[in-house]
Amino acid sequence: MPSMRAPMQIVATSALRGSRRITAAELDTAYGRPEGTTLARSGVSERWWASDDETSSTLAARAVRTVLAAAGWEIADLDALIVTAAVPEQPIPTTAVLTLGHLGYAGGALEAYDVNATCLSFLNGLDLAATKVAAGQWHRVVVVAVDLASKGLNHDDIESSALFGDGAAAVALAPPSMPGSRAESSSEGAGEGGEPGPEAGGSAGPGVLATRFETYPTGARLCEIPAGGTRFNVFNPPDQALDYAFRMDGMGVIRLAARHLPRFIDELLAEAGLTRAELDVVVPHQTSGLGMKYLKAKLGFDPAQVIDILDDHGNQVAASLPSALDAAVQAGRLPAGSTALLIGTGAGLVIGGMVVRL
Repeated sequence: MPSMRAPMQIVATSALRGSRRITAAELDTAYGRPEGTTLARSGVSERWWASDDETSSTLAARAVRTVLAAAGWEIADLDALIVTAAVPEQPIPTTAVLTLGHLGYAGGALEAYDVNATCLSFLNGLDLAATKVAAGQWHRVVVVAVDLASKGLNHDDIESSALFGDGAAAVALAPPSMPGSRAESSSEGAGEGGEPGPEAGGSAGPGVLATRFETYPTGARLCEIPAGGTRFNVFNPPDQALDYAFRMDGMGVIRLAARHLPRFIDELLAEAGLTRAELDVVVPHQTSGLGMKYLKAKLGFDPAQVIDILDDHGNQVAASLPSALDAAVQAGRLPAGSTALLIGTGAGLVIGGMVVRL
């Protein structure tokens, strides 16, 4: 039985998309492209963009409300709220603070802050939360991912603008021995009064089996928004306004990632003590049509293992991976005791992976 790196329980998940459904055909018409061009170039038949009155914090708050209801918790029960996003709603204060405001939280002993690792933000936030739960520092925590990519797209660049969707997704985490958790109902390791027994949180229980992150800054310019921070802004504007929009070299990202991903996955699974065939599902960041094809064909997985929601979600940046995780949970693909590989890449280039048992 693989050893447990961080015992914890995913109690509930949630996900939502922006309220505006935008089809590939509509984008063809809007930007004068031949019929079928947008779908062929992006692999996305429809994406959902936020309306004018939807913000990062309002979408995040909706996802948090849903996951709290599914977990049977109140906002005041939380020890922490982590908001993970590639782009915040505003520089100051954090999107986490703004989200708590929408949730009606009056204040108190609840940690709230943002984590940004671009498309891998959720995975980094989940790793942090799982570690704190396993250490006994937090007992109830929500990690929510949100990105509104539609707010910063250059629609003359079909490679990026046709690919992205908006959304938010959340997970509720707790110790594996918490009363009412799936770990308690599926294991005899809990002692009296809900305290962990000999097996609770051990090698057979739910939690993180392995985590790995790598960074390759040679890819720093492959995906970027050059302006909007301390270098270029309204007081020191860039030479062109489009520097405030997202741009990427998709093929460059795939080439760089492909040099490292096979070895990265081998080493991560070796640490987890599992083979590819022993995974119940693979939950990837939904990169692009080409990226998803590469993952299914070249990395040794059975395509049936891979959760693929790109067609009707698009790439939702930080919200992409947890939205796919929620889709797997809602489809019944991840019952108690199942194992999943969460895997992705982000701007930088950064690569991240986590093997979890539910």
